Amino acid sequence: MNKFILLTLLISLNLQASVVGVSTHPIGQDTKLLTAEMSGFMSQRREMGAGLRYTQQVDEGKILDAAVSGGQDSRGFTFGMGLDFELIHEEIQRPRVSVKPFFLQEHFERTNSTLVGFAPTIRKNMVLVGVEIFPYLALPNGIKIDNQSSEFVYSSSLTLGTSLPFPGAQNDRVILNVEGNKDFGANSDYVAALVSWMWN
Repeated sequence: MNKFILLTLLISLNLQASVVGVSTHPIGQDTKLLTAEMSGFMSQRREMGAGLRYTQQVDEGKILDAAVSGGQDSRGFTFGMGLDFELIHEEIQRPRVSVKPFFLQEHFERTNSTLVGFAPTIRKNMVLVGVEIFPYLALPNGIKIDNQSSEFVYSSSLTLGTSLPFPGAQNDRVILNVEGNKDFGANSDYVAALVSWMWN
């Protein structure tokens, strides 16, 4: 049976793919996730977009993801990659701490830009109404470079989210992820909801 089958819905208020996403969810060695995304762009214009995301644990404490997304009216296009490095392993009384270097290449209308940065992240599991959830907080920071003017702009934001087994899915292969981001320097806030299927 082909386990590439996945249903993922991403409703985002920013064309840019979410930086953290499912890369903080506990997954096993060589576990993979394939994600299809739908997005809504709010910051500069209201439009719909779509994309794909691939996530895999490549080594103990290292989770790689890559995503592409496109916009409906602006001809917007984003390609991004990140690698989440676990610094402190989660224990009963101790949260998981990681840092995720990331790279985003963006095209919006007639402008092209590159965003390079890192996202320190803290996650601690808890039980809510009998369901184990994995809330996280991240502080993505980076330098955004306008490829036409070579102008450098510092970028900083706050990301809050959580992942959990999808309610009613009857197995732990389907993951629901909800994420919100507040950009401190630009109008590119977003809220995202992802439903993912993972396989080995």
